[in-house]
Amino acid sequence: MHLVENKYETAGLQALAPNARDIAEHLLTVTPLSELVLMVQQPSPRFELLIEHKVNADLWPAIVKAALLAKATYFLPNRNFNKDEISYLMKAAALAVDMPLDIYSVKDIVQLHHSHYPVLVDWLKQMLELMRRNDMAQQQA
Repeated sequence: MHLVENKYETAGLQALAPNARDIAEHLLTVTPLSELVLMVQQPSPRFELLIEHKVNADLWPAIVKAALLAKATYFLPNRNFNKDEISYLMKAAALAVDMPLDIYSVKDIVQLHHSHYPVLVDWLKQMLELMRRNDMAQQQA
């Protein structure tokens, strides 16, 4: 059986120091997406992880955002997603790069981050196209 390997945005993870990256990868693995969103919106460091990995608390926001970005973009575009689910994933990814979609457009994110976050940019374009297709299919039904 062939395992599906999907590309997700790792630029945020790779930008972290190795010990901080370990925390982000831990969060990516064990923390639900909805909780990561809350952790970005209301940063309250998990000091036990910071102490265990010898990481300064100042790095907590970058750690959580890197985990959120990776987690959101890990979801492959899927035609079974409804508009709200696609929107939620896109908003989570945008929040992780400090460009919330209530302030910035997807076009803004694509223009600003096309070289730094190539997987994110490609993923956003695919999700936007999926949303458009779903809208068209809904209008035809």
